[in-house]
Amino acid sequence: MEKLHTTRMRSGFTLIELLVTMAVAAILVTVAVPNYQNFVLNSRMSSKSNDVLSALQLARSEAVKRNARVSVCKSAGGACTAGGTWAQGWMVFVDGGVAGTLDGADQPIQMYPALPGTSTLAATANASNFMSYQPNGLPNLAVGTSATLTLCPGVTGVMGRQIEIISAGRAHISPTACP
Repeated sequence: MEKLHTTRMRSGFTLIELLVTMAVAAILVTVAVPNYQNFVLNSRMSSKSNDVLSALQLARSEAVKRNARVSVCKSAGGACTAGGTWAQGWMVFVDGGVAGTLDGADQPIQMYPALPGTSTLAATANASNFMSYQPNGLPNLAVGTSATLTLCPGVTGVMGRQIEIISAGRAHISPTACP
């Protein structure tokens, strides 16, 4: 009787297959990580610009609803400030006293925290410290003019966002190159 030898198939990877797989994975990671970082920064820029836009829209709608002047000001520690930048935070409040200042006649509506990291938020001269909306929903801008807030990420390679408020009261966001 002849003895048959059966060979078993062994499963697994050879060393060469493993090294090739690791080399391909390393190349993919090298390409993907910088793109992912840009994706995250772009997402943050969109989120923060939407926060600014939402504050402006809240101020406008509250002005109409309450039939009172409502302002958005740059804020540090819960109080409007003439110093510093918009990146330190901002707040929406019913402006019952002097326009753009938080005094005893005012009622805070909502506060927004400072921007994270190295992001900046700068404004044109007509919105340097505050932006007010009248009871009719119109901002404190001359007819035909606009105010602009520019949000920049503080790193190169990522587009910033520009929030423009026109004299009719509408605000919109558009991408912009940052310095």
